[in-house]
Amino acid sequence: AYDYKGHPVIIQNKRTGTDDQLWNIALVSGKIYKVTSKVNKLAVTGSGSAAGQLTTYAGLVSQQWGFNELPASDTTKASSFKVTNAFQNNMVVQRDKPFRIWGTASPSALVSVKASWNGSVISAQTDDSGKWLVTIPAAAANAAPQTLVASVSGQPAVTLNNILIGDVWLCSGQSNMVMPVDSVSPFYGFEGVINYQAEIAAANYPQIRAVTIGYSLVSNLQADVTGKNPWIVCSPTKASAGTISAVSYFFGRKLNTTLNVPIGLVISAASGTYAEQWVSKETLQNDPKIAVYNNLNKNDATKLYNGMIYPLRNLSLKGVIWYQGENNRDDQPVTNYAYLSAAQIKSWRELFNQGQLPFYYVQMTPLAGSFFATNPWGDNPVANDYAFFREAQSFIRAVPGTGMAVTLDCGELIKIHPRIKKPIGERLALLALQNDYGQNVQSIGPQYQSFTQSSNTVTISFKPGTADGLKRSDNRALGQYFFVAGTDKKFRQGVATLSGNQVIITVPNGTPLPVQAVRYAFTNFPMDCNVTNAAGLPMEPFRSDTYTDRITSL
Repeated sequence: AYDYKGHPVIIQNKRTGTDDQLWNIALVSGKIYKVTSKVNKLAVTGSGSAAGQLTTYAGLVSQQWGFNELPASDTTKASSFKVTNAFQNNMVVQRDKPFRIWGTASPSALVSVKASWNGSVISAQTDDSGKWLVTIPAAAANAAPQTLVASVSGQPAVTLNNILIGDVWLCSGQSNMVMPVDSVSPFYGFEGVINYQAEIAAANYPQIRAVTIGYSLVSNLQADVTGKNPWIVCSPTKASAGTISAVSYFFGRKLNTTLNVPIGLVISAASGTYAEQWVSKETLQNDPKIAVYNNLNKNDATKLYNGMIYPLRNLSLKGVIWYQGENNRDDQPVTNYAYLSAAQIKSWRELFNQGQLPFYYVQMTPLAGSFFATNPWGDNPVANDYAFFREAQSFIRAVPGTGMAVTLDCGELIKIHPRIKKPIGERLALLALQNDYGQNVQSIGPQYQSFTQSSNTVTISFKPGTADGLKRSDNRALGQYFFVAGTDKKFRQGVATLSGNQVIITVPNGTPLPVQAVRYAFTNFPMDCNVTNAAGLPMEPFRSDTYTDRITSL
């Protein structure tokens, strides 16, 4: 700013749109221009004296200016201040953990950040490549709208408004995680959830915020997510609640209505993808248990991790929910998937620097119809591949801080994207509520423990606390997916009844005794499973035998 005859004239400062910041540029001749102030019509003069830098235009050489394009390097420096695309208005900041905000600016620039919930200006200098990161101390949950301002000298400040402080969950996987609440038109396999019109009309939950990360399949690690990613405030419209990942929405709604805490959903998912696409290159290369996946030219391994997970590495999170597996169901041996998932969880926890980051996932739902053959039985790994895949998924729980939502009752005929998403999201939320929020809820259904035989009946017992109030979930007959095998190791269907917290199976005629093994719903597409506990959570599929390989440890 210059003082001319007691009148301050601003040459360079944060733009406010006032006349004393605006200039008229008029062509004199050729490429020569004169520059005059809009506020006082005085011309800019190249003078060493402050008083002489704004004078009446007199055609002096010192008052004539040429304009040229900046070199590319200078242009970059002049416009390089940026906050990560993942942060926008309406976002949610993770409570009770330091909040990191990051971006780019000119090398060695000083970036300052002020959050309304903290009040202090916190600064950090960019590194030689222009990257910066500022850490704001942890804050308690707050549903009142907050503001954050990030600035650097000589550049427009970035202001983020309507921020809430609560819990942030990363929601990832493939198409069943992508599938929105609303029906998609044109039809891409997403028909909307059950009663989607009513669900959208009732979705007035302004404390739920969601952002969908842009698709990015790339060979190299990316510094930022692709594109501007708006955070949506959940409201009862197709453009808001209707666009949110259905599983994520029902998960977030259950948490928000139970805890009355703002919930942020960071949805980083992509349809038709393999688990190895979501894992780092280093993980695939360094873990001998998953060497079979260490082929970067197959299935675009690592490329979604590079573009859609790694760029979020500085996020503070409450946890992760994961819905994936359809593309890996043909992995052979299928136990490889459990090892891959364990390695994925470990690598994500390292990336986010949260060693016990909760990780809850969905066991694959049944599907029958033209997509796949229906209900073949036996030990043929091809015929029973989906059953063995579910079993492999169940072993992932050996990793501490994980949990699995069982979905035997959520499948639909000829629908690889079942519309029954509400129970799935809510079961994931129950796992979080019990394990991470200390809520007194039941989060798992009946889990097999052992069986005993007496004459021609078999009694199945369950792990303590999982089968209380064992019942049918509806008025239909008990789904007959209970099988027993005798000394010939051939499975035959038995007739089952419920007795207290146990299941009694009548051994079918022709079974050479004693009974050696029992199975429940251990087939590709069991569509009528209606055995639950008192909380309405379905019995988990199981087999007691080891006739084919199974995992003993991860």
